[in-house]
Amino acid sequence: MATLTPTLTLVSTNATSDSLSVTATDSLTIGEPTTGLSRQSIATGSAQDVLATNSAFSYLFLKNASSSNAAAFIQIKLGGNVVIRLDVEEFAFVPMYSGLTVQAEAYTAACVLEFAQFSKS
Repeated sequence: MATLTPTLTLVSTNATSDSLSVTATDSLTIGEPTTGLSRQSIATGSAQDVLATNSAFSYLFLKNASSSNAAAFIQIKLGGNVVIRLDVEEFAFVPMYSGLTVQAEAYTAACVLEFAQFSKS
């Protein structure tokens, strides 16, 4: 077993009427199976498998790592349902039930998806 420490920090001086400064951190115990940080080229036209099977409750990291076309985005499907849109350089960290497939489809231009999957122990 290993430990994964995700931290999310949101800071802004003009997003709300008051200054915003919020940080959330957790300590997650993870085990097998995992998919280390990987990159996959995602084409336009149809959804492509990123994780065809998911046998355990997992934490999923996704990032649109493309840089060539700022208008391009990736649509992410979990279990066949569109739930995430990632514009260039946007990311998501998602707790995900077992049994859900992960698919991605690029729009406007091909994109590079960076991803990792960590199973909860």
